Amino acid sequence: MAESDFYSVLGVSRDASKQEIKKAYQKLAKEWHPDVNKNSNAEERFKKIAEAYETLGNEEKRKAYDEALKYGFGGGASGGGASWESPFGGGWSGSSYSFSGGDIPDGDLFDMLFGSRGAAGPGGFDFFSGARRPGPGGIDGIGGMGGMMEARLDITLEQAYKGGAVTVQARGRPVTVNIPPRSGDGTVISMAGSGERGRQGAADMRIVLHILPHDMYEASGGDLRGILEIAPWQAVLGGGAKVSLPDGSAVKLKIPAGIRSGKTLRIPGKGLKRENGSYGDVLFDIELAVPERVSEAEKQLYRQLEQSSSFQAGARKRVAKAGRSGTAAG
Repeated sequence: MAESDFYSVLGVSRDASKQEIKKAYQKLAKEWHPDVNKNSNAEERFKKIAEAYETLGNEEKRKAYDEALKYGFGGGASGGGASWESPFGGGWSGSSYSFSGGDIPDGDLFDMLFGSRGAAGPGGFDFFSGARRPGPGGIDGIGGMGGMMEARLDITLEQAYKGGAVTVQARGRPVTVNIPPRSGDGTVISMAGSGERGRQGAADMRIVLHILPHDMYEASGGDLRGILEIAPWQAVLGGGAKVSLPDGSAVKLKIPAGIRSGKTLRIPGKGLKRENGSYGDVLFDIELAVPERVSEAEKQLYRQLEQSSSFQAGARKRVAKAGRSGTAAG
């Protein structure tokens, strides 16, 4: 299939459900993650997949993208007209619109084009060489000689969780951004004198961190939410499972006996930093996994269970639920 749009990148139809899009992303992200796939184009491919999911996995962004497709904007790079572009490479990142017309207000054009490379890749792109600075009067306004410059820095969940230094280019010179460990999405890092240089010296710069989609965890308000697949016998008898955190460390989860699909296991305080200074949790939603391949010996055990069990399959009444089902500490 020619990859003319984000749906093609993920290999799904335009009427695919949110769950189908998520499953397609998870499969492709695992296949093309640079730490696993050693092909020379793996990193570029992985970023295209992440960008496609970042748009299609968000209802508002997907709606806007579908509207762009209607009017011919979402078809990828083309020889003329307008297109939805995402030139991933190294340094800075962010999806952007690209239009051939000249009737777009300067402010709107800045919002569309603000950012075009990712910090997860090799550095070298000069982010500020073509971007318009925020106008005067706002919180981030520059207003004459001094003021503030603002930019969004895309990072992986691993970078956000571990923290560390990321070097990017700003106005032709390298700038080192020190990311605090377990930084949440939207974290603002202020850097004095790192922006555009004027008559009165370099302007201050605000870096807003944006965490890219991850193949295992979804970051939300400091919490990290994943899915834990368990076997039928674990649901009945309980047991344990080892899971990896974004920094590479491993944590053992205790699976309570009698747990059901839809329940949640919680690892308190191991998430990202929240706006109030506390740390979020790591949450695993339970999904009951049916083995794809079952040996004859296993089938025989299931038959014995069927004969000895009093359980009868049948429809049950729907019960209104307020939010997610209960959680248990891991």
